[in-house]
Amino acid sequence: MNKKTIGWLILGLVVLGAVGFAGYHIFQENVIQSEKENKKELNARLTDLYEDQTSGYFKADISAEAFNELADEVKSQSGESQTLEDIDQAKKNFKLQAEMNKLFEKDVLNGLDLSAHPVLKAPSEEDIKALKAELEESSAKDKEWGQDISMILGIAETQSKDFTNADAEVTNLVNKGTSLTLTDYLEGVKTLAILPDGKFKEKLLEKLSPVKDQLTNENAGFAAKIQQSDTSMAAAEKSYQERQAKELAARNKELTELKKELAEKQATYDSYKDILDSIDDSKNDESSRKKSEEESRSRESDSSRSSSSSSSSSSSSEQPDED
Repeated sequence: MNKKTIGWLILGLVVLGAVGFAGYHIFQENVIQSEKENKKELNARLTDLYEDQTSGYFKADISAEAFNELADEVKSQSGESQTLEDIDQAKKNFKLQAEMNKLFEKDVLNGLDLSAHPVLKAPSEEDIKALKAELEESSAKDKEWGQDISMILGIAETQSKDFTNADAEVTNLVNKGTSLTLTDYLEGVKTLAILPDGKFKEKLLEKLSPVKDQLTNENAGFAAKIQQSDTSMAAAEKSYQERQAKELAARNKELTELKKELAEKQATYDSYKDILDSIDDSKNDESSRKKSEEESRSRESDSSRSSSSSSSSSSSSEQPDED
């Protein structure tokens, strides 16, 4: 093998190596770009599970399954751990909200809607304590969502203690039997006065009903005093609920303003998106037009060269042979 051949072989190997390296570099860039696009899309889908991710409020009427599906998709695409952590924390926060809502007869927080009259199903001090501990560990505890959860759990804690005290007092009145006095009754029912209307309170009133009937039957004069007690109880309950509603109404007003602000932002975003889509369409149309013009000029050029070649060939064939 001579030196010239060896030189050509070396040159060929260098060229192949350069082409291979360039191809690998392009492949790596495509992989990185694809990963960036996937991450962007998955983060956008996570954001879409919120009414407002900045303040931490989830969309109304979604389920934990939405977070599971998103996490599974990230895992299947070998997504980075930070995205999985964000989804996992969001799922924990959503679960905390769902568990909190289960403590009440109706959902207290759903999307950006906050109930003005939360009523606990039953005393739940241990559950409330556990949820407060979870909130303390949450990265969203200082966001507006976290502050609202804390406020609602505070209401739940107060109601739970009131429920427990009222239940104990009613049980005590029932257990007194014939030794029960009107004074005992009037003092005991004060614990019921501040309870919000709900199934637990109804259960306590039903439990107390035989005691009330017993006192009324024993002395006709007791009936009027019991009636006065019932009236006072209703007034105290109304006052309690008004104070609670006032506290929540102020927060509801703020959430309504947030809804309005988010709606305006969405309208602006949609408007800009329409403009950008229109610009992209115009660019695509212009690109297609230029491509068509270039193809047309290319065909005309090819046709012209072909005609010129044909004419040249004809002229050559028509020339007479020289002797």
